[in-house]
Amino acid sequence: MSTVHRATLDALAQYGPRRAGMTQIARLAGTNRPYLYRNWASREALVREATRLELKHLLYLARETVDPLPPRCLAVRFVVRAARLVREHPVVRTMARTDPDLVHASILRPATDWHSLAWAWLCDYVTGHLAAGAERDSTTLAVLTTAIPYALTPPADSSTPEDRAAIDARLSTAVHLCLGASLPCTDCGPTDSASRATVTGGAACSRVKPGMPPFNSRARTATTRCSTFLGPHPASGCSDCSHKAERSPYTLGYAE
Repeated sequence: MSTVHRATLDALAQYGPRRAGMTQIARLAGTNRPYLYRNWASREALVREATRLELKHLLYLARETVDPLPPRCLAVRFVVRAARLVREHPVVRTMARTDPDLVHASILRPATDWHSLAWAWLCDYVTGHLAAGAERDSTTLAVLTTAIPYALTPPADSSTPEDRAAIDARLSTAVHLCLGASLPCTDCGPTDSASRATVTGGAACSRVKPGMPPFNSRARTATTRCSTFLGPHPASGCSDCSHKAERSPYTLGYAE
């Protein structure tokens, strides 16, 4: 199944979402069309399954960070990393180039399985500190609406690390505001842990309003493994904890 899922993503990245068919997927998977149709009712069902699993995987990777941030800043970091992983994914790059109308529809009509998955993830790890109800729904909608254009609008191939950092900084500022944090945030300013450790004084994002429930505890435990998936984090000075996606654009299958 994983071979077919990867072949589906490869086909989408090579041919685009409308031209990638069962023939191309079967060829890339080293199998045949009858096998695919025995296991999936249609091309659309296979594409939906493969892309949903890939998005779920990217959202998991977005929480792989060891930066010692306050809970609210950590939630912002999750959103920024998730948007970057999606934005630099080969399938999204191809979709933006070959089918901009589909990107446009994805941004303006967020009512798909993928948006539902992103919504559930945001409720668990970004807005989970808010009581269930209108406040959490409106905040989650604000974060999702803000992040989608950043996630589905890939930069030019010639973009520099400075360009990528500038995009991340703009999204970080917007998500801070969505979560009700005052700016500038002294915790999120420096980009590296060493610089951040030298910051003193009150941090805007670490302030919690009286009576506000604590942030989702699962968000606090997202730093227990480094990006190599080799087991528990060995030490605070792990040299591998800067995820590959932070250093270079996403490539299919690198996390496996």
